[in-house]
Amino acid sequence: MYYICLDCGCIFEEPESYTETHGLDYPPYEEYCGCPSCGGGYTETYICDCCGSFIETDTYVQIGDERYCENCFVIKELGE
Repeated sequence: MYYICLDCGCIFEEPESYTETHGLDYPPYEEYCGCPSCGGGYTETYICDCCGSFIETDTYVQIGDERYCENCFVIKELGE
């Protein structure tokens, strides 16, 4: 599974675990997962089964187990 950072666009396989102390010397500390490059938020991304590029948006078509990016499919109306 791959992830894409919503802030810097970095693509990675494993999110980094961070601990934010907010200047405190004792717990409770804030723990969160984020991008390994910048610590930003992330979401899942997929590899297009046609061209092999990463799908960086929510615009893709899934047919069975295969996913196609917006550059590899054309949306048509019925009858076209």
